[in-house]
Amino acid sequence: MESILLAVIIGLAVWLFMKNARKMRERRDRLSQPPPDADADAGDAPQPKSMPRFGVPRTITREQMARLKEHDFEPNRQWSKDEAQLILDSVTYLRAAIRMVTGESGAPTEIQNNILGFILGDEELRDDILDWGLNRTQEEEDAGEEVELPPDETFDLIANHIRELWEDG
Repeated sequence: MESILLAVIIGLAVWLFMKNARKMRERRDRLSQPPPDADADAGDAPQPKSMPRFGVPRTITREQMARLKEHDFEPNRQWSKDEAQLILDSVTYLRAAIRMVTGESGAPTEIQNNILGFILGDEELRDDILDWGLNRTQEEEDAGEEVELPPDETFDLIANHIRELWEDG
């Protein structure tokens, strides 16, 4: 009799555990999916470009999360360390470009966000910034936003975009 009662209790515990695990998995999957378009009826409205996901999800480091918070980002634990590093490198690059183009060390957040969207939304610029970040020397990394950027096609595209935004603003 006791063994039957014990088997029922164990079976119930396993069933509750499995039910809870299934709910948690469904919730995690729901959170990792992009929200449905609220303006699906907008039709011809241009969709903003977005950065495709890459790297191994959920590998963002604590250091990267802290650095992103320093740059006024709200990091997501679903990000890969590669995505987080690309964002950090892009912010460093765009702030250095703003300083070089305008002579000012700061820019309004809206302008920085616009430039970041411009960089991350364009595959070629994104790849160039990724390469730039991977090839930086220790001295350049230590210089932070005071780094001197190479005068190449990437810099020219971003500099032109900065000038347009600066003139409009």
